[in-house]
Amino acid sequence: MVTESVFANSRQMVLQALRDDGRASFAQIAKKIGLARHQVAAIVQAAVAEDVLRLTVSISPDLLGLERFAYLQIAVSGPVQPVRDALVSMTESTFVADIAGHYSIDAEVRVGPDPHLRRTLDAILQLPGVSDIRTTLYESIEINRFSPFHTAKAPLTLDEADRSLIMHLQRDARSSYRELGEASGLSPSGARLRFERLVRSGAIKVVGIPVRIGQPDTPTLGLGIRAGVPVNELLPRIKALDPEFLAVAIGAYDFIATISADSASELVEVMERLRGTEGLAEVDCWANLKIAKEQYGQSDSLSAEVSLE
Repeated sequence: MVTESVFANSRQMVLQALRDDGRASFAQIAKKIGLARHQVAAIVQAAVAEDVLRLTVSISPDLLGLERFAYLQIAVSGPVQPVRDALVSMTESTFVADIAGHYSIDAEVRVGPDPHLRRTLDAILQLPGVSDIRTTLYESIEINRFSPFHTAKAPLTLDEADRSLIMHLQRDARSSYRELGEASGLSPSGARLRFERLVRSGAIKVVGIPVRIGQPDTPTLGLGIRAGVPVNELLPRIKALDPEFLAVAIGAYDFIATISADSASELVEVMERLRGTEGLAEVDCWANLKIAKEQYGQSDSLSAEVSLE
């Protein structure tokens, strides 16, 4: 007889596998964790139906013409909701959450060439109630579970078949290669080759994103870390803690990170390990009390030529 705790653990392992690869075979997942294929399929179907998991394709910032990334902590005097709603509606924002502490809201923005970032910050500063923005620029993104990286290398040319395939994946991330072929005018084997090329080049990443919007019980912490040693010396030690997101930063912090867990006690454990990390000078921590937006690299339009290879 399967106990509730055993089922919960199996469910967590299934969703973890899809977090890393949203198109992972149910049969492979089942074999890896010791379940039957139909059990894995049932877990995934229930998670999607209950709006616990969102299977989607994240598109590289390069395909979307995005070049600069910044983390914002926003102080608000007065009601927060109008500011939050405005941030959520901005095409530049990929993450928005209510946070605890001096700042009321944090947000990640992704923008095109200068002066796009300046214009974005000016627009936020003009929102009624916004009294201050602390801006930290990302120098490089080292870990991002839910999005490909910005590469800015030699251009990869997308044709209409590539764009059609990507847009179909946005509607159904687990489409069969036959369905992808029909959508893009390719054979199933041709669609597979195109898909593998796009993944290999870093153009797209199919992921299972936990649905945390409006879920106050989903524990995540934002971290601002200052290094007491050269950044490249501390970087691998922070990576070893398996954060959900990690960026080398310029501004208020040397690193911006997000850690998540299935319980508050697990978060406490990770924080204890972080505070004991050699070379760490200081760490600020803020709870994401309520996530209002979490959307990485979804778009209705793609550039014909992008920097990927």
